[in-house]
Amino acid sequence: MTKVACPDCGQNIAMHEIEARTVTQTSGFATNYRCPFCRADFDDINDNMV
Repeated sequence: MTKVACPDCGQNIAMHEIEARTVTQTSGFATNYRCPFCRADFDDINDNMV
């Protein structure tokens, strides 16, 4: 199972637990992610894969 490490609290988060928000912009779409444990926001989950 793929997990992502939260950059703030270090908790390993399963992909289905990550909260994602996608918004439209004039140049396309922007998605940011939120840790369900500490509520920290981060932009790229690829940098934090474990």
